[in-house]
Amino acid sequence: MIFLKKAFFFILFIMTVLFFWLLIGIVFKPEPWLLPPPNMVWNRFMELLADGFLLKHTIITLTEILMGYAVGVSSGLLIGYPISQVKMLERILTPYLIAGNSVPLVAFAPLLLLWFGSGMLTNIIVTALIVFLPMTISTITGFQAQKSILKRLMRTLKASKFQRFIYLEVPTAMPGIISGMKIGAPLAVVGAVVGEFLGSGEGLGHLILEANGLLDTSQLFVAIWILAIIGMTFFSLIQIMDFIILGSWNQRRQER
Repeated sequence: MIFLKKAFFFILFIMTVLFFWLLIGIVFKPEPWLLPPPNMVWNRFMELLADGFLLKHTIITLTEILMGYAVGVSSGLLIGYPISQVKMLERILTPYLIAGNSVPLVAFAPLLLLWFGSGMLTNIIVTALIVFLPMTISTITGFQAQKSILKRLMRTLKASKFQRFIYLEVPTAMPGIISGMKIGAPLAVVGAVVGEFLGSGEGLGHLILEANGLLDTSQLFVAIWILAIIGMTFFSLIQIMDFIILGSWNQRRQER
C-alpha cells in the first residue's frame, strides 16, 4: 500500500510540473531556446533514444553513480565504525570530517582531475567522496546511539563481542546508517555529474555541457529530466530497503 501511495505522489508531481510548464508556455510564450514546450523536449528525447546516443551516456552515468555510491557507503561504514568505538579516534578525526564536509567538493574536483585525469575513474572518485562524508558521520552517530543499560545487559548475559555487534550494535545503528544512505543517494547523482562536468566527454553531464554550448535547450531538459528520475528512483529504492529492514525488525520486537 505504501508503495502505491509513493507511486501516486510521484505521478502527481510529474503531472503538476507538466501543467505549470504548459501554463508558462501559454501565458508568457517564451522562445524555444529559453523554455522549449514539453512536446519539443519529448521529440528530442525520442531522437536521442532512437540513435542509441542517450542510452549510451545514461548507462555511463548510472555506472558511475552505482560504483561511486557503493565505494562511498562501504568506506563510510568501514571508517565510521572504528571511530564510533574508539574515543581517541573520534576526537582526532571528527573535526577533519566536519571540515571536509564543509568544503564544497567542486573545490577538490580540479585537483582530482590533475591526479587521475579525465574519465570514469575520476567521476567515480568524486561520487564516492561526496557520499563518503555524510555516510561516515551517520555511521558514527548510529553506532553511538546505543543505550548504556542495554550494553550492561549484554555484559551481564556474557554475550560475546560478535553477539553484541549482531544483536545490539547493528540494530541500534541501522536507522542512522540508512539515513546516511538516503542522504547519499541524491548526492551520488550530483557527484557523477560534477565529475562529468570536468571534461570526461561521456555521460549525462557531458550532454548538458554539449547542449549548453549549442543552445540545444531541448537536449538540456532531456538530460535534466533523466537525472531527476534517476535520483528519485534511487532514493525510493533506499526507502523500500528501509521499510523492509526496519519494518521487519520492528515487527519482530512487537511479536516479542
